[in-house]
Amino acid sequence: MCTAALAQSNPVLVVGTTSNAFTSYYTEIVRAEGFSGASYADLTTVNASVLASRDVVILGETPLTAAQVTMFADWVTAGGKLIAMRPDKQLAGLLGLTTTPNTLAEGYLLINTSQAPGAGLVSQTIQFHGTADRYTLSGATAVATLYSTSTVATANPAVTLRSVGALGGQAAAFTYDLARSIVYTRQGNPNWAGTERDGIPPVRS
Repeated sequence: MCTAALAQSNPVLVVGTTSNAFTSYYTEIVRAEGFSGASYADLTTVNASVLASRDVVILGETPLTAAQVTMFADWVTAGGKLIAMRPDKQLAGLLGLTTTPNTLAEGYLLINTSQAPGAGLVSQTIQFHGTADRYTLSGATAVATLYSTSTVATANPAVTLRSVGALGGQAAAFTYDLARSIVYTRQGNPNWAGTERDGIPPVRS
């Protein structure tokens, strides 16, 4: 099958890195949600030509070079739709965010269900695992807000969306690593594997 035909049948591209195994898990998440048209590529193999053949890119948590930041920004401006997971802070301008030095670990988030894309989703705070970077909005819209506890809101977004350019480009950000949070929720913290956590033998998952 030619590359163009393959890209057309796989309009969603998950971009990750071998240095962060969680980045490849987004392919499984997308497929579990019923989207079969997704494929995975290591960041080192992604260039402007690869991006041009895709409609949506899910970018896993990974550092970027300045050239890669420009590459993704140009693609979004040309109409691409980027979903960045705990993005490199060099992407803040594209995402419509302003960086801060602060983070939030093992917190909560609340989805704005009064309008799309949050309409119809859970309207109570939900916990996330891992660490979120704290940003302020600078052109983006908050889809969800970080909470330090289940009842105490912060001024920082958890999920954002920004329209970019005149060709329908969009840039979304999860300020935490969604894949890591899902794995930790379902399988537990891998740093605790094989250890006794509750003081009651045997060791439980």
